[in-house]
Amino acid sequence: MTQTSTPPVTGYGSTILKIALVMLAVEVLIMLGFYWFDVRLPDWKLALVDAGLLAIVVAAIAYFAFVRPKDRQIREVMAALEEARLHAENLARFDLLTGVLSRRAIFEALDAEVARARRYNMALSCLMIDLDRFKVFNDTYGHQYGDKVLQHIVQVISAHCRTNDSLGRYGGEEFLILLPETRIGSATTFAERVRSEVAKTSLDHVKERVTVSIGVAEWRDGDNSASRLISRADQALFEAKATGRNCIRASQPV
Repeated sequence: MTQTSTPPVTGYGSTILKIALVMLAVEVLIMLGFYWFDVRLPDWKLALVDAGLLAIVVAAIAYFAFVRPKDRQIREVMAALEEARLHAENLARFDLLTGVLSRRAIFEALDAEVARARRYNMALSCLMIDLDRFKVFNDTYGHQYGDKVLQHIVQVISAHCRTNDSLGRYGGEEFLILLPETRIGSATTFAERVRSEVAKTSLDHVKERVTVSIGVAEWRDGDNSASRLISRADQALFEAKATGRNCIRASQPV
């Protein structure tokens, strides 16, 4: 004949059993307290005081046994959700490959800078940068090497940006730099410095050198949208590519 063992009490059952034992101990202590201090009350008052003290004890035990742990669990879950939200937000805000602002984020920064320039009558310029003949690197050395080229060139460009400038990936091998409080003359000088530094960059075991073409444009009071600034910078970049690459063209007033 086989014997069956009673399974151990776990979870809520274990907690309830512990509460019951604590209540029993408290009840004994209450009775001993009445006896020790020679408290003589009518039966109904004694029962009322006894029940009230037990209710307080049960409420305290229930709080520490059930409510407080659940509250802690809720806080932990909320903290994890907030961390996940921030992580997702960073993924959306920054380009995964190069670490600069994503296309959406750079356009959000552009809208903010245009609004600030318009409100305070401040200068604003932007650079549209395109890596020349980048397809050659991908086709010759593979896309992984092309990714390394992008990362390296971004490091070179970032080293020349100010803390209040915004650098973002416009798409593919094109990048956009926003230069707050900067007129087109200073922006063109900055663009030349960037172009020159990139042209000096040498890549390991590769004979080709990376160069960039840059279009420069400045925000104008008559522009009715931020897209006009991008459009002029893009047109200036097109002219730079059409006239031999590895050069700069600035958008001229019309």
